[in-house]
Amino acid sequence: MIDCSVQRVVLVVLDGLRPDAVPRFALPSCAALLKRGRGTLFGRTVSPSLTSTVMASLLSGAVPSRHGVEGGRFHLPRIRAHLDPLPRVLGAGGLPSSMHLARVPRIFAGVANRIANYLGFSDVRLVGHDAAEILAAAEPSLREQTRGLICLHWPDADRAGHAAGWMSPAYEQAARALDLQLGRLCELIDLDDPSTLLIALADHGGGGTDPLHHASDHPMDMTIPILLAGGSVVPGALTPGTSILDVPATVCWALGVQVPDSFGGSPLREAFTPSRTSIAA
Repeated sequence: MIDCSVQRVVLVVLDGLRPDAVPRFALPSCAALLKRGRGTLFGRTVSPSLTSTVMASLLSGAVPSRHGVEGGRFHLPRIRAHLDPLPRVLGAGGLPSSMHLARVPRIFAGVANRIANYLGFSDVRLVGHDAAEILAAAEPSLREQTRGLICLHWPDADRAGHAAGWMSPAYEQAARALDLQLGRLCELIDLDDPSTLLIALADHGGGGTDPLHHASDHPMDMTIPILLAGGSVVPGALTPGTSILDVPATVCWALGVQVPDSFGGSPLREAFTPSRTSIAA
């Protein structure tokens, strides 16, 4: 174990939020996190840039060729190599993990729960339709869970992108709704507290080769915002090209848990105070 000040990580996935939406739509909450925290609008996701694939990488720390989820659906794949799911790694260190997602059709609820159990989440809530409802349902966890990992997934921008096109008026409205709830989330947690780390990021962009989709290796599909904030974070810029695979490694490192060898990324130590970056991983 590593002795460090972060006790809780709040990880929010802004599904489908393209980074150029932040300046184009003047999204105030994202812009404020860029200013007060450590971030980049030039992060990189994994390929294929599909939500199921990216979320599998985010929650396992592994590249798609290792975890095996390379299609467009959520499922328990045939494991190709040893995996160390992030919630299980944290649980082995005595830390809980909770997940807050939009509700799914009843026919898919069993699959969702089996995936959550495999990953090792101690609590999963499938409540709400959009970011506002999901955040409202997560408020008890945000108040009461002071240790470990709290994950939220907000689907608003992705839905609008698929329905009306990325950067369309409907997409702009959805991006603004996400940003509004991100501001609300920042009000619910104390970003001056060194024991809380907020990580906000997109899983993918969109509209690269197909205005209604995001499955290609086009830069508009592959480039994502990655934003870190909290009392332990030093303001500044993350290196362009910072990978989404660096996020699960950072969660482990920040919470004082050894980063598994199966993880494909590295902790973003440069985002934290010098006294903490000097701690060996």
